[in-house]
Amino acid sequence: MLKRLLLYFLGFLLLVAGTYYGCSRWQQAREQVNLWTLVPDNAALVVETKDHSALKAHLQKTGLWESLTLLPAAQRFEENLAWLDSAANSSQRLSRFLDEKEILTSVHVENSTEVQLVYYVPVVSVGEHRFLRTLTDNISKNKAFTQTTREYQDEILTEVTNTQLNTRFTYFSYHNNIILSASPKLIEEIVRRTKRTTLTSIAAGFEQTDYLSQPDVYANVFVNYRNLPDLLGLFLKKDLMPQVRYLASLCHSGMLELKLENDKLFLNGFSNPEKLKGTLHTAMQPQKPASIGLEAYLPNRAAILLHFGLEQVTRLRTGAIATGLPAQNSILDSLAQSMQQEVALAYLETGNSTIKPEKVVYARVDNPARANDFLQTLLAQTDAAGKKTGTNLKYGSYTIRHIKAAEFPAYFFGEMFTGFPESYAVLLDNYLVMAADVATLRSLLDDIAGEKVWAKSVGQQEFLDQTLQEANFSLYLNSENAWYILNRYITDESQDDLLQHAALIRRFNQVSLQFAKAEGQYYTSFVIRRPNTAALASQETFVEELRVPFIHKLTSQPYPVLNAVDGTQEVVVQDSAGVLHNITNANKLGWTDSLNAMLQTGIESIEHPQDKKLRYIFATSGRIHAINNQSLSLENFPFNVSDSLRIQHLAVFDYEKNKDYRLLVDDEAGNLYMYDLRGAGVEGWQPRRLEHRLAATPQHVRVGNRDVILVLLENGYIYALNKQGVTYPGFPLSLKSPLTSGAFIKPAADLRRTEITAVTKYGNVITFNLQGRVLRRDQLPRPTKSAMFSLLPESSVGRSFIIVRQDQGRVAAFGQDMKQLFEKRYVTSAPKIVQYYHFGGTRKLYAITETGPQKTYLYNTQATLIGNQSLRATHAPAIFYNEDTNNYTIYKSYRRELKKLNFKVE
Repeated sequence: MLKRLLLYFLGFLLLVAGTYYGCSRWQQAREQVNLWTLVPDNAALVVETKDHSALKAHLQKTGLWESLTLLPAAQRFEENLAWLDSAANSSQRLSRFLDEKEILTSVHVENSTEVQLVYYVPVVSVGEHRFLRTLTDNISKNKAFTQTTREYQDEILTEVTNTQLNTRFTYFSYHNNIILSASPKLIEEIVRRTKRTTLTSIAAGFEQTDYLSQPDVYANVFVNYRNLPDLLGLFLKKDLMPQVRYLASLCHSGMLELKLENDKLFLNGFSNPEKLKGTLHTAMQPQKPASIGLEAYLPNRAAILLHFGLEQVTRLRTGAIATGLPAQNSILDSLAQSMQQEVALAYLETGNSTIKPEKVVYARVDNPARANDFLQTLLAQTDAAGKKTGTNLKYGSYTIRHIKAAEFPAYFFGEMFTGFPESYAVLLDNYLVMAADVATLRSLLDDIAGEKVWAKSVGQQEFLDQTLQEANFSLYLNSENAWYILNRYITDESQDDLLQHAALIRRFNQVSLQFAKAEGQYYTSFVIRRPNTAALASQETFVEELRVPFIHKLTSQPYPVLNAVDGTQEVVVQDSAGVLHNITNANKLGWTDSLNAMLQTGIESIEHPQDKKLRYIFATSGRIHAINNQSLSLENFPFNVSDSLRIQHLAVFDYEKNKDYRLLVDDEAGNLYMYDLRGAGVEGWQPRRLEHRLAATPQHVRVGNRDVILVLLENGYIYALNKQGVTYPGFPLSLKSPLTSGAFIKPAADLRRTEITAVTKYGNVITFNLQGRVLRRDQLPRPTKSAMFSLLPESSVGRSFIIVRQDQGRVAAFGQDMKQLFEKRYVTSAPKIVQYYHFGGTRKLYAITETGPQKTYLYNTQATLIGNQSLRATHAPAIFYNEDTNNYTIYKSYRRELKKLNFKVE
């Protein structure tokens, strides 16, 4: 009996011990763990999400989901999820298991070469444990997977490999949480963290911040600004990283909320300033944010803008810069003190990735007149010292000051503003604007005069309305305009990814990142937006907006002109009776003009110097005409050039941008005639005799204070003439081969650095300067002796060009880098009319018209036929782009009819 009682007692002790052990292990497993404490310190980003089905539904409504599913990474994720679902063999799908969970995803840079993700997934119920156990059992039995386990610091790590997709991940369980990643190293690092006595959250300081409790918030996003440059460094070239690291040193960490609205993704929250020595924050020392006031001076072709809003912007200068300027100079100090509230650095779009982007610096001054005096005194001081540091250049009503000192903007604002071997400066109201090349400033002033600026862009204003109105630092990016800059500065390894993601990047092309000082932190706003595209729902489909029938056959292409009242784009066509017809942008017939002669040239729009209204200039065989918007001839017009003269081309020059126009025409013999608006012949041009016919319309370029008129002859000779018709030294230059087209001019500060590119009839591409020196020669592929080449500038402002080769019904196009863009074959062997349009960024169109079959083929950037159809057209069309609606308009003439079609290109 005693023995039996002893056995019962021992059994009871074992039962108690077992129960205690089981309960303690269960309690340990159920112990709440702050998943943020498991995240390694080297994470660049951490995203906390829940209610994933609602997020997906919202993405589908906004159109973001369709774009995201095009990404290779998203496709691989969906494939892996589908394979795991198939292995589950259960009514509960993996996506349903993941739904409505607060899951963490951390982003890491591993081995400085690749991005790795870690997922932290809580398992909150017995049913979920059962689902995971079933899933892992089925995976071990499925031939599509292999599964191995190993022990690491008392934790069991499981590695699963999908043999079909050649992907793998490692996971382990910790206190009812599953931690998994494709990186075994990161999993091991997290295991080591779990062994620490005290676990510290990577998001320390934001423990009480939970945006997920608010409506319409889909994620908390933690940003580790100290590690963010390592993440960006995977994609950007090394020479860009010092600037990236410096900009990232504004803050050390931040917590943002993720929201979605229609075609916009934005993150708002707070970031903690980086108070270490030598950081951007310690340099800025901002007290309050400032508004951006540059919209009226920022061109629509701006690709990237860095904007600083500070009480004293010269705080950005943290060290000595080798500028060649004196360390102590009262004028420089006074000029520096006058710069307040705003300084910005804009990068302008480029035509291709081989071109270094132009940069423009904007600095707000408190007193423009005094700043102007400071600049003039500075130039006078240096000239008196014999250094000849600067000169003044006139451009219209503006005075551009040439400052030859190196890194002039960096003297005031530090290393972020380097890259200016010399500077050109102009005052625009309260802003001192600086560039490294005078051509950049002149082009900018042209954009301002033409109202091609942010302040006049509806789409840009809509975007700015959705960003912070006041900030201490703002970065604006237009990915469409910055496309070639991204291609230039992205690493070679990332080029394929950039191209794969091109559709998404170009659709959501408006990006802003802003920081505004607020109670010891920075209020942070990050916006990615797709411009309004609701005007045309159908993609790459032509929608007829206007059809105009005429009594007589149309004999000209639609010529683009500007409306004399509101400056909108419209067209003019001519019929076989010699009548000009104006069709306005409002789809109405405007003025008509019975010329009783056929147009010999295009139609130029000019602003008349007396009443400042737009007028139209063109030429028939022996006359130069100028009319107003009532088709009434201007005083002194038309000019009767000569009864025996047959005009070939008409060029209109405005040397000083002061509306003192010069009209230059040529005849079949190569004689040049120049007139002013009063009809008086200009000395040296009555005529200026050349030995051969011109290959193209004469071109004008201003280099410093010099005016150069470039004339290309069909026999391959090139003349560079001044305003009096005198030939510049080094010219004429013989290319030793015939020419059939004009040249592309890349202006610079002087004749030596100004580069001209021309292509001969037989495909020899020659680059020379305005001293008559040949710099480069390249030969394009010429498959047959019948292949002929021409250089074709883009049809709007001529900032880029292509080279066209035509050969027995085939048309090939080459870019500025001499690489072939496309080749197309057509029905007839007759020469085709080729047009090239570049509306900024990657918005390029190619129009090829066959006059025999009377068809126009319109191609997008990828040289794909838009709408999968040709358009009936007798002449080359006119094409416009509306930036506000992201729509294109084409005017085309066919026999006795003009049509206006709208279309969209994605």
